[in-house]
Amino acid sequence: MIYRIGKPVIWFVIAFGLAACPAERFRHEKYVCKSVSFDLESIIVNDTDIGGEVKIIGYGNDRTAIIKAINDDHIEIEANRMRLKLDRNDGTVEIIRGSRYARLACKRSIFTM
Repeated sequence: MIYRIGKPVIWFVIAFGLAACPAERFRHEKYVCKSVSFDLESIIVNDTDIGGEVKIIGYGNDRTAIIKAINDDHIEIEANRMRLKLDRNDGTVEIIRGSRYARLACKRSIFTM
């Protein structure tokens, strides 16, 4: 009798345990843009929360930026004097630095684990 009840309970516990695990523990989004005029080679997003840090790799130097807003479609980033809006669907990046504006077609890659 215990064997008949115990087997479904064990399967339920295993299934519940696997369902409770987060599907994504690590996310690495990279946007490769290669814009010499904006000193922008790539953008790396690891922390996808508001206030999270983003690494901007340039040709002259690397800098960090802060995520100001994020949803499933866009990420808005603010660095020193520059604002960036990353489109998470097609990989385009809009850059505003002072009175200069550019829309770049970037290659987007996502790695999750």
